[in-house]
Amino acid sequence: MKIILIISLIILSIFFIFRTVFYSAKRNLFKDQAAWSGKDLKIKHNKSNEVSESSKNDNYLNIIAEESKVYLEDQSQQETDQTN
Repeated sequence: MKIILIISLIILSIFFIFRTVFYSAKRNLFKDQAAWSGKDLKIKHNKSNEVSESSKNDNYLNIIAEESKVYLEDQSQQETDQTN
């Protein structure tokens, strides 16, 4: 009978300790949420009038291809100049 009483006291004490730890953790986790719940957040955005519009004639892949072609021709020219 004493063993059952001791086991039941241990189980009850573990239950109450767990409950207090759980409630304190819950209170701490949601503490900041209560502070922010009633407030409207105002985010400022910079509205820029300078919106770059790409024209239909600008094909950036062609421009990059031409620049890389020029660069590779310059590199090959430098290599041939160094070997001569």
